[in-house]
Amino acid sequence: MLYSLAKGLIDFMNTIITIGRQFGSGGREVGEKLAEKLGYAFYDNHLIAMAAEKSGMSHAALTDADEKAANPWLYAAMSQTGQTSFGLNISTNDALFTVQAQIIRDIAKSENAVIVGRCSDYILKDEEVKLLNVYNYAPTEARIKRVLERENVSTEQQALQMMKRHDKQRKLYYDFYTDRKWAAHENYHLTLNSDRFGIDGTADIIAAAVSANKKD
Repeated sequence: MLYSLAKGLIDFMNTIITIGRQFGSGGREVGEKLAEKLGYAFYDNHLIAMAAEKSGMSHAALTDADEKAANPWLYAAMSQTGQTSFGLNISTNDALFTVQAQIIRDIAKSENAVIVGRCSDYILKDEEVKLLNVYNYAPTEARIKRVLERENVSTEQQALQMMKRHDKQRKLYYDFYTDRKWAAHENYHLTLNSDRFGIDGTADIIAAAVSANKKD
């Protein structure tokens, strides 16, 4: 009876799929396709606008700080002079992380959703949700090709530099705000090569994992 009661409570929990990703691996597209297949809400860059609305902070400033770690040297200088972001004793990056974390927790309580990045796997680790953490990656050559097709770069070298810059920012951000290491396999339930399976195929695999989890 206790098992049945516990299972019944779990069945009422929302399902949240978080997607960590290498830059250029198609993580956003996988997330969008997955949300479409499952009928779930999808959250990525819209989280910035939600944070701006909730906090009253500048959308442009938050966009610039999105998925970037706080600059410790700038923060130290602001602390010494008393000139901290928006009159608070925290940086814009810290303020954004705090607000986005609350928004992500609120989303998890209200609906099934696919959430891209923003340390959402870590933020929700202790929440009462059915959590599936996914890491999306692809070979360097495939990512270069995708970046050339979608970004404002014209050479493979420029694409590679952009990939390295964004992935470095994501690693610094994730490692700074969590007690984990970005892209470490132990942080995720699934790690998938989207070049091997394609965007649709990768989304199908994740959807199958969600379905299997519901049957447990």
